[in-house]
Amino acid sequence: MITFEGDVVPQRVERDVIEQLLPHKGKMVLLSRVTGYSLEDNSITTEYDITKDSIFYEEGLDGIPSWSGFEIMAQSISTMSAIIKVAHNQKDAACPGVILSVQNLKASVPVLKNNTTIQMKVKEEYKSDDVFCYNCALYEHAGDETPAVTTKITVMEMKDMASFLGGLQESNK
Repeated sequence: MITFEGDVVPQRVERDVIEQLLPHKGKMVLLSRVTGYSLEDNSITTEYDITKDSIFYEEGLDGIPSWSGFEIMAQSISTMSAIIKVAHNQKDAACPGVILSVQNLKASVPVLKNNTTIQMKVKEEYKSDDVFCYNCALYEHAGDETPAVTTKITVMEMKDMASFLGGLQESNK
């Protein structure tokens, strides 16, 4: 259970707290910090410090391929979802979800370099029941004005992933 003073998540959240908000652990956590969010328009700004320990790190590139940015942006979405749950007193913030689609992924750079801090800005475009669509932008360096990677990500929140996966297994028999 996650507790914050007054059930308000601070605007700046470091990785140790993010690990409590996400269903991911260890190297699978692809965010270093939250630097701000808005409950009014369901938007969030996050950062990720790229190191040689990054799960997508490729030695030959000395960084991570820019296409992997969609997964980092998806974790920003998951973190925003968890913050909304905390704000509405739903303590089980780490709710799993699935990516339904990644549309119009555009990258102006092939690699996000080692020892840089990238910034993600994600804003909810629409939602329908448990399906959400977000406009996402990834900046090669925190503070850049022009995004290096942009996409639209549609996700579905899963209240009971085990039942969903069990149903898939049954339908494949």
